[in-house]
Amino acid sequence: MAKCNDDNCADCCSTHLIDGDGTINVAGLEKFMKEVKLSECGLSYAIVSIMGPQSSGKSTLLNHLFYTNFKEMDAFKGRSQTTKGIWMARCTGIEPCTVVMDLEGTDGRERGEDDTAFEKQSALFALAVSDIVLINMWCHDIGREHAANKPLLKTVFQVYHV
Repeated sequence: MAKCNDDNCADCCSTHLIDGDGTINVAGLEKFMKEVKLSECGLSYAIVSIMGPQSSGKSTLLNHLFYTNFKEMDAFKGRSQTTKGIWMARCTGIEPCTVVMDLEGTDGRERGEDDTAFEKQSALFALAVSDIVLINMWCHDIGREHAANKPLLKTVFQVYHV
């Protein structure tokens, strides 16, 4: 597998799929599908998504695992929202064709405490279209009643009737 560098990072074609207001980037999706030749894949492709708290390293994890080029937070500038909406990219050097979706972080102060509608909608969208959904969460939150993402995880598990 090739590591993402300046020569092959352009191959991942990262695209803003859904903006922070929930609007689908139809033109960007069509361009993405042409550039990665998705129609040539037939049914031989996979979609992987990641969700989790804001500033928990989702984009960084995807960049390291799948050789994508999602924008990462600059820790020297302080913790802030980096990914807005949903971004997607093709994994470089991984066959069959694998597409990853980087979801906006949950529990972000930019949306406010009571605005969980976008979080739920993007999580349900990821569950509907993805073969694999990674849930990035802090290990110390496992089992805690008031842990980050608990309302969102409740929604996810209700979809699967777990």
